[in-house]
Amino acid sequence: MKVFSSIISTILSFFIIFTISLLICLNVLDNKLMDKEYVLSKMYELKIYDQISSEVESGFEKYIYQSGLPEEIIKGLFTEEMIKNDVNSLINCLYDGTEITLSDEILRNTLDARIQEYLASQNKTSDKELQNNIKKFEDLIVEEYKKNVNVSTTLYTKGFGILEKIREVRNGLGNWPIIILVVLIVVLVLLNIKDLLVALNFLAISSLSLGVVLKLGVSLIFKNIDFDNLLIFAKSLSNLISGIAKENLYLLSDNGNLFIFCGIVGIVVSAILRSSNNQKPKRRFANSKKEEE
Repeated sequence: MKVFSSIISTILSFFIIFTISLLICLNVLDNKLMDKEYVLSKMYELKIYDQISSEVESGFEKYIYQSGLPEEIIKGLFTEEMIKNDVNSLINCLYDGTEITLSDEILRNTLDARIQEYLASQNKTSDKELQNNIKKFEDLIVEEYKKNVNVSTTLYTKGFGILEKIREVRNGLGNWPIIILVVLIVVLVLLNIKDLLVALNFLAISSLSLGVVLKLGVSLIFKNIDFDNLLIFAKSLSNLISGIAKENLYLLSDNGNLFIFCGIVGIVVSAILRSSNNQKPKRRFANSKKEEE
């Protein structure tokens, strides 16, 4: 009977580890990856808007020298508010499925006004060939802006579809993982109701094992992925993904430390209590022997 109970308790422990792991993943999913406000806060924290602005400015510079126009033409061509609104439009598309709206036409109009003002100051006549060249230059600048701000429309539109499927699965799960975890723990306790220290020991070992798995998993990811040199489409996007990934991996690592600590404490407490219980019969036996003498 004890062998059967131990086998079932071991199987239950594996399911407990799996269920807690699932709950941890769901917690990260609900409160981090699927939370638009969290992503926006990370963008402020990591200064992603500033990074995108720098990327756009760098992209403009490679065209201004070819055009023969003064550098002042493209300086301050867009505002921080424009970048913020355009990037937030992409995030809204990813999480809410809204249409992407960029400030490219505002940029074009501002650029055209500056060029026309410059030509007028230089007393240059605007013929058809010059107007065509101006239009080509404006197209290049606008395209560079759109390319640096919106690295891939498909990324956000398809990303929304993927997030919607994840939401459906998550909503389908509901609170079942928590219910299953409670049931597993109750069954484990009932199975060892005659010796609750055995149940405590199995729970402690489960906690310790889960903590070790989390720590090893995080270490393995950091070993195989160089987040600091990660490049996905653009450096700004890479920095955002890297920042979110590292923060959540550190969180998992901290959870691992907590589970390891709880597991060790549980095992030690279980051993102390078992030792204490084993000492009581010996004391009774010694006392009864003295009474007989």
